[in-house]
Amino acid sequence: MDAEQFIRGFRESSPYIHRFRGQTFVISLEDESLSDGTLSSIASDIALLRSLGIGVILVFAASSRIGLLLEKNRLEMERTPSGPVTTEKILQIIREAVGSVRFEIESALSGGGDNSSMSGAQLKVVSGNYVIARPMGVINGVDHFFTGKPRHIRTEFIKSHIASGEVVLISPLGVSLSGELFFLDGKDIAQAVAEEIQAQKLLFLMNEEGIPERKERSARELTSKEAKTLLDLESLSPNQKEHIVRAIDTVSAGVDRVHLVNRLRDGALLLELFTRDGCGILISADPFESIMPATLEDIPGIIEIIRPLEASGILKGRSRETIETDISLFSVTRRDRNIIGCGALYPFPKEKTGELACLAVHPDYRRCGRAGNLLAWFEKRAREEGLESIFVLSTQTGHWFSERGFSPCRVEDLPSSRKDSYNHQRKSLVLKKNL
Repeated sequence: MDAEQFIRGFRESSPYIHRFRGQTFVISLEDESLSDGTLSSIASDIALLRSLGIGVILVFAASSRIGLLLEKNRLEMERTPSGPVTTEKILQIIREAVGSVRFEIESALSGGGDNSSMSGAQLKVVSGNYVIARPMGVINGVDHFFTGKPRHIRTEFIKSHIASGEVVLISPLGVSLSGELFFLDGKDIAQAVAEEIQAQKLLFLMNEEGIPERKERSARELTSKEAKTLLDLESLSPNQKEHIVRAIDTVSAGVDRVHLVNRLRDGALLLELFTRDGCGILISADPFESIMPATLEDIPGIIEIIRPLEASGILKGRSRETIETDISLFSVTRRDRNIIGCGALYPFPKEKTGELACLAVHPDYRRCGRAGNLLAWFEKRAREEGLESIFVLSTQTGHWFSERGFSPCRVEDLPSSRKDSYNHQRKSLVLKKNL
């Protein structure tokens, strides 16, 4: 990466850095990261999140380590569609496995040598009995013994640790009100914690892509309704479908966003959180990208998009004061709170027409149909206002409008007030479309 790319990337991440400060993220981690060498990089990224003022709750699983110890002791855990059957003997193996995994994760989070990526991080890691469990019980005639489900999350203790700047580490074990220990699914815990403390994000670090065959940008951000349609895809693995169902349920319970991230990709956490397009799958209740009327807060984003086009002569120059005065006429395409497209519709009610102006899309998001979507938005808005046509003045993009149903017309055909303000030096083409 050259200096220019670094600066651009760093600046792109700055809105997310400001926005996420003070928020709380729950991260669900499988223990395969201990054996394949990815834990150290994940720990470094968690340290960076914490240094940026983000509260981190890390919920880990230990299924891989449990499997190894069961094999070593020549034991086998019975499994039913409802979950594993955890006998007292197997629970002892699970306790040993969970303890060793916890120690290794704490060790990774505590590193900080001068030559390491965690130099100076000095993370404080805390764990404890944050999960009150209940037994799964007898299901379809099978007693699951010490397999449990989360009953209650001790949110007050978790929040106090987060406020103190500590990373909260939660194991897949819970204690019942009667003092019995139960083995829980780490993903169940992560979900329950995110829901009960109303975390802003729940991130599942998966051992595979969330939806591997959907690579295009627009397919990486889904509403919960859109995500449900994926469950019929035969190409998805049971693990992928399980995570999608969990994401839908978590969003429905009030968590803003759930991310499905491939932990095998180096820096996946940072790419997903601090770049516009991420690297995983985002599932939320509301659309990640939408067109809406502009507000005064959108003015900096609008200016950022149109200034280069004004400098090149594609758009007519507008002062900030003019945009502020006309802000009610603007609409924007907002992508995760970032403005990536804009436009304005200036109505002439007497002539039942309107001028479409400032139609522009951020360079990183062109050629994906967004300009056409904005045009359709303004055409609908014009119809709602009782306009029968819209027109544009263009110096360099007339062909684009012609391809979308606009026809050339004369300056004399403009509304009288607009005709008087026509800039004859720019010699803009006038194109009109009947609605």
